[in-house]
Order: sequence, then C-alpha cells, then structure tokens
Amino acid sequence: VFFGCETQGDLGIQYDLGSDANVRFVEFTLPATNMFLDSLRTDSENRVLAGRYTDPVTGSLTAEGYFEFLYDDGPLPRGTNDDSDSIELDSIVVILETTASLSASNNVQLSLRLAQLEEELSIASVFLSSTQQDTVNPLRSFSRIINTSTDTLFRFSLDSSFAQLFYNELSSIAGDDDQFITATKFNALGLVTDEDTECMLSFDLASDTSSLVVYSSPVEIGERDTSYLTYFRFTGADYTYLERDRSGSQFEGITEQMNFDLSSNETIIDPLAGITTAFDLSQVTDFFEDNPSIIINNATLAYEFEAEDERDTLVSFVNFFRKPDLSIFGPALASTSTAFNNVVMSDNAYLRAQFDTAAGRLS
Repeated sequence: VFFGCETQGDLGIQYDLGSDANVRFVEFTLPATNMFLDSLRTDSENRVLAGRYTDPVTGSLTAEGYFEFLYDDGPLPRGTNDDSDSIELDSIVVILETTASLSASNNVQLSLRLAQLEEELSIASVFLSSTQQDTVNPLRSFSRIINTSTDTLFRFSLDSSFAQLFYNELSSIAGDDDQFITATKFNALGLVTDEDTECMLSFDLASDTSSLVVYSSPVEIGERDTSYLTYFRFTGADYTYLERDRSGSQFEGITEQMNFDLSSNETIIDPLAGITTAFDLSQVTDFFEDNPSIIINNATLAYEFEAEDERDTLVSFVNFFRKPDLSIFGPALASTSTAFNNVVMSDNAYLRAQFDTAAGRLS
C-alpha cells in the first residue's frame, strides 16, 4: 500500500501536517485459505467447454457446452413464394474451432456427441455451471484419437433425417410472408461428453470458422455443378455445464463457502473446479482505521505461485469481497450501483467514478 501526506497549502487538503509530509510504503502478509464456490457463471463468453479432465489436487471435471445459432447469410429454399423449391438439400455441417485444451498428453481420446436441446436458451437469463440441459435429438457423434496441439478444427455432418427436417423448416419460413429468418430462434445445440474422453477443449464460437453451414444445389439436373452455402453463426446465448467430482482429491468433503486448509499450507485458484483463494484483510483495515489522516495513493495485491506445466492456464482473475456469511457478493459485476462496495476496483475506477474492476495479471 502506497500512501502520502500533503501539506495544508495544497488546494482541497485541510490537514496541517507540518514537515511530516512524505510518501511511504507498508507491506502486509495476509493469511490465506481455500474456499469452494459452486455458482460459477459461464454464459455469454462466446466460448464453451466440452470434454473431461482429471487433476490430482482438485478432482475430475466433465464439461458440456450449449449454444444457439442464428441465420447469417446465404440463399434459402422457396425464397420467392413459389409452389416448389428451386434448390434442394445436400448436407448440413457444423464446424467448431478450438483455442485451448487441457490434457495429460498431446495424443488423447476425444468422444463427443452433438445434440439438439429440448428448448431454447434465453439471452436474458443468467446461466451457471451447475445447470444441465436435456437433449432430444442426437445429431452426430465424434470419437477418435486427436492431437490437442495440432487438431483445432472439428466437423460434424448432421444426421440426414434431422438435416432434412431443418431444411424443410427453412423452406417454410422463407415461404411465409409473416416470418423472418433473421428473427427466427431455433433450439440450441449441445456438445455432450462421453466417458472415455481424456481431454477438455475450449471451442471459440465467435471464430470466423465456427458455423453451421447448409449445403444445397439446384433442383434442375443441368445446373447440379453449382453449390450454395447458407451460414448460421453461433451467436446468442451460450454457456458451459460442469460436473465436478472431488472424491479421492485433496478437496474431498469440502463444504461450499467455508474455509478449507490444505496440509501443504498452499492455496489453489481453479475456477473450473470452483476452488479459489480467500484471504483476510483485517490487518489492512486496522491500519486504515489507526491512520485516518493519510491519503492512499495505490494498493496492490500480489500472489506468489508455483507454476504447474500441465495447468498453466490462469492469467487473469477478479477479487470479490465476502459477505458476513462467508459467501461472495456475486451480483456486484451485474449492478453498477453496488460494484464500488463489493468488487475491488481499478485506480481509474476510483479516480473517475467508473465501473472498472481490477483484474489480476500474470507477471
């Protein structure tokens, strides 16, 4: 904590501090512990996770990713209200690009199922990692050994019967003057993980490559060398469901929101596992109360950590204040009226009265 004392001659300062004006530095070693939080928010990140990963410290994780798709560009069947379509379906393909992975080695088994959800997702809703969706239509499965460092594009050719039903729906929408394809919502898709999967992947929904593509061609035989592509982008609501199994790990039996100490006296920050570090600020608040006439110039929280090569993925995080019942005030990020009282803010936020949380950075 850097703090300074100004003289009375400076505009706006009413303290007569004489010759003791100075800038000083004081450092506190804060007691820290672990805590478990089940209410991880994973929606509207333009990415979803799918797969499985086991960590000897925090336990096993299984992820399912859910996401919407909306019309973007390309021709539709029956676009001119004719009695019959001039183009017909060839195939429908879902293409997904990955940006990161968690695995014990590069060559691992990946088994995923692409399925349609039972209902739509609402972009106005808050989706937590503890909420699992029901699937109704299995669309395609993927199972093979992959190389997580080089295999980044995954293609799912959708089941032919579902593809034709979806194409018929597009034809109906395009042929109805009261319906608009740009305003139509379809049931969301889900990436479901099978038990033999040995890695967890992060899929970038905002990538230029990630899309649902409808391939069609002219009905007229003489024009069959032409192919049309209609694109649907993965925009709208999305989130990741996480199933956590801490049995056999160092965190087995931990109670949510309660402090938990490891025998190694170390703390963990693992958002996927719901494990985070909690520290006590009472020394700092006591110092502020004992020194009411100082001006705080800057305060920095620093964490010393041991790098784990296989899980060296945490590069940024946000600090929350805890409530008297030891829970955190999660809505602080969603409401600017409470943010300054419940989330640790950046310097500019306090100076300019702006809602800007102080995110930690790896250095």
